[in-house]
Amino acid sequence: MRTSVFVLGLWFLGLWMLALPALAVDPLQLYGDSATYSVERKGKPIGHYRLDFSRSDAQTLEVAVEMALQIRVLGLFRYDYRYRANEVWQGADRLSRLDVRINDDGEARDYRFQRREDGLYRLEPGRSPVRLGDRLLTSNHWHPHLVRQSELLNTLTGEVSSLNVELQAREALQIGGESVMATRYRLGGELNNTLSWYDEQGRWLGMEFSARDGSRIRVRLRPDTEHRHNG
Repeated sequence: MRTSVFVLGLWFLGLWMLALPALAVDPLQLYGDSATYSVERKGKPIGHYRLDFSRSDAQTLEVAVEMALQIRVLGLFRYDYRYRANEVWQGADRLSRLDVRINDDGEARDYRFQRREDGLYRLEPGRSPVRLGDRLLTSNHWHPHLVRQSELLNTLTGEVSSLNVELQAREALQIGGESVMATRYRLGGELNNTLSWYDEQGRWLGMEFSARDGSRIRVRLRPDTEHRHNG
C-alpha cells in the first residue's frame, strides 16, 4: 500500500512539474542580456550563434538571434550561412511576432509570423495566412520549456516540427575552466538526431545535430558568457 501511494505521489509530482507555468521563465535571469555560443564541425570552429534579450516593458520580451557559419574545404570550396531572427513575446510563452531572414550560401529565405486572436500564423505574400498553432516555442532553443513540448515552430523551414523528447542523461559539461552539471535531451520526432543540453536552472548550454553531409555540428556556450547567469 505504501509503495502504491509513493508511486502515485511521484506520478502527480511529474504532472505538476510538466504543468509549471511558462511565466516562471525569465531569460534575463538565466542569460543576462546576451549569450554567445561557438559552432564547431569535426571539432573545428566554423562560426557563432548569439542571443540578445531585452524588454520594452514588463510584459514584452524581445529576443534577437544571429548565427553565422563558414566552412572551407581544402581552400577550394567555401560555404556561407547567415541566419537572423527577431522574436517578440508577450509574457514568456506567447510568441506574438517572429521575423526570420536566412541566406543559405546565396539562397535567400524569409519567414514572417504574427499572432492573431485564435493563434499564431505564418504570413506569405500573395497567399492566405496559415494558422500554425497557439503556444508554440521556437527552434532557437533558449526557452527551457522546449523539452516539454510535442512540437515546435521550426524557424529554418517555417513549418511546425513534431517532437518526442527523451531525457537521456545527467552529465558534466566543460565550459571553459568550469564543470557544469547538465541534462542531455534527444528532441526526437522530426528532430530525432538533435541533442540539446540545459543546466539545472534551465539555461541552454548548447546542442548537437547532423549537417547535410552527415557530419555532426556542435553548438557550445562560450566561457566568456557563462558567468552572466544570475541563478
